[in-house]
Amino acid sequence: MEILVTLDSLKNREDEKVLRFPPDTLVTREARVYAAKKGIEIYVGEERLSEPSLLNGVSSQRAVISVVGEDKVGIIAGISDVLAKNNVNILDITQTAIEGLFTMIMVVDIAKATVSFEELKEKLSRRGGEISVRVDAQREEVFHFMHRI
Repeated sequence: MEILVTLDSLKNREDEKVLRFPPDTLVTREARVYAAKKGIEIYVGEERLSEPSLLNGVSSQRAVISVVGEDKVGIIAGISDVLAKNNVNILDITQTAIEGLFTMIMVVDIAKATVSFEELKEKLSRRGGEISVRVDAQREEVFHFMHRI
């Protein structure tokens, strides 16, 4: 059985200085960064995990955003507006409209966002409600963990 260790699950155990998980456990990047800052050692099987490596001095943080709803003018603009106002860069985007149904998936860089990921999700959801679409956002590693074959 595979386990996903997130930032929230580590915050509930921050008083422990050594955490051991079985092999095949996935520990998110944010959880590893948090553990390193708090001096928590994480082991997956016998291997001690280290803080994630930095790319150009910045921890790479990406998220996957999906949007579904009835097709109409302004959906891409509305979602992109929220991202731009919060300093989130769109790395990749695909969208399609089939028989009146609109779908879009974006991969975004949240490393320099001016709000927390939770706040960003709330803002995207609120904007989605305003334009009558459903917006979901997940950290990239959680998305990959949930959608592996």
